[in-house]
Amino acid sequence: MAIRTWRLFVDGKWTEAASGATYAVPNPATEETVALAPDAGREDVARALLAARRAFDSGPWRRSTPAERARILLRIADAVEKRKEEFRGLLVAAHGAEAMTHGIQLDTPIAQLRGYAELTTRFTWDEPLTAVQGLTAVGMSKVQGIAHHQPAGVCGLIPTWNFPLYVTAQKVGPAIATGCTMVVKPSPWGPLVDLLLAEIIAECDLPPGVFNIVTGLGPELGAELAESPLVDKISFTGSVSVGKKVALAAAGTLKRVHLELGGKSAQIVLDDFEVDAAAPSSAGPTYFHAGQGCAMTTRVLVQRRRHDALVEKMAAFVRAFVKVGDPADPTVILGPLIREERRQAVAGYVASGRAEGAELVCGGAAPAAFAHGFFFEPTIFANVRNDMRIAREEIFGPVVSVIPFEDEEDAIRIANESSLGLFGGILTRDLDKARAIAKRIRAGGVSINGAVNLTHAPFGGFKESGIGREGGIFGLREFTEIQSITWPEG
Repeated sequence: MAIRTWRLFVDGKWTEAASGATYAVPNPATEETVALAPDAGREDVARALLAARRAFDSGPWRRSTPAERARILLRIADAVEKRKEEFRGLLVAAHGAEAMTHGIQLDTPIAQLRGYAELTTRFTWDEPLTAVQGLTAVGMSKVQGIAHHQPAGVCGLIPTWNFPLYVTAQKVGPAIATGCTMVVKPSPWGPLVDLLLAEIIAECDLPPGVFNIVTGLGPELGAELAESPLVDKISFTGSVSVGKKVALAAAGTLKRVHLELGGKSAQIVLDDFEVDAAAPSSAGPTYFHAGQGCAMTTRVLVQRRRHDALVEKMAAFVRAFVKVGDPADPTVILGPLIREERRQAVAGYVASGRAEGAELVCGGAAPAAFAHGFFFEPTIFANVRNDMRIAREEIFGPVVSVIPFEDEEDAIRIANESSLGLFGGILTRDLDKARAIAKRIRAGGVSINGAVNLTHAPFGGFKESGIGREGGIFGLREFTEIQSITWPEG
């Protein structure tokens, strides 16, 4: 089968990178090349930004109505649904996305795009201000006014590779809904889903320059977006270390910055929740998409007297149900990591955990059964202290740390004793208690007994987990600037 060579989409046209260079996107399960992506440089990003700037400042897009933008979003959502199997194929081949992830990978982004279409038509673009007595050009008078929501402007959007359609929909959806223009720069580790989405958007009546996509291996692409004075807002999803670089680069022009970064989420298992029921919910999230998710609950906090029992049940669950293998097999639970560099990094964390005295219960290495692919065994550490590196840093791999606590106050302290604060979980039969504890957790989201809302709830973090929120009305507001307009009454 011929290997496809993709192109950039800039100013309404498909084009090669200025250098003509491409790079291979491998299958993380087989290490075979899936396709070739354009390897763009700064000049390609600059060209895309000029197109986005023109489209925002003087093109017909500025005069588009919410109803027109909603129609475009619905058209995109419908087209994604019609081509769902193409997206599924790329997710499996280029991202190692197991079948159990496909609901979030495919169905949720479609729902998000439709949700933003609905939101843009009912959003209050002009909010009335309370009339006050004030000074005007003709003296004291009653002053009326509105708070008007304008589009944020030209947006540099940098999604990540692990849930590519989901993350990109959370950026492109509200950007289109609010009338922004954009340059999308996908992760070099997973650009193909974004390029397929670009094929759809190219057919959806957007004026040239509103949507642009530039792919490449070099960090200078993201730097150009963050530094450029042509960009009004930057939205980045990725690691804490890169997020800090994006924020620093953006500070030069004081542009709006949205960062959705890492997590080291804690799940608290309260003593009224049976160990048998807690084991799958404690081990399972860490192995979802090979642990390559920022909101995974990778720290499991359990009362000390129940620690050993829970660890035993978690290990039994892993051995019985967590099948490792090629995600093209629909029975596989745990697929590969995205790259060999990531596998080496995970192995380094395992070595660190053992050196610091944590108990390795199962896993901890690359499985011997696979000659190719970036696989890593499902791994459980027990008797972990919260000051260990495996408990402090985001591993982004299939490694879970079980940490004993003394009482509920101790559990809350441990959960909050982290530089990260993206997500958290609570397992209990007492929902009133759970809601009270959740409000004391310093994290952007808390799931009680596994409940999640991926289409309407705000998603984002406290502390070093990021700035801003995505999702629903909260995500739409992030792509607007608020303007005060006032006038004398009468």
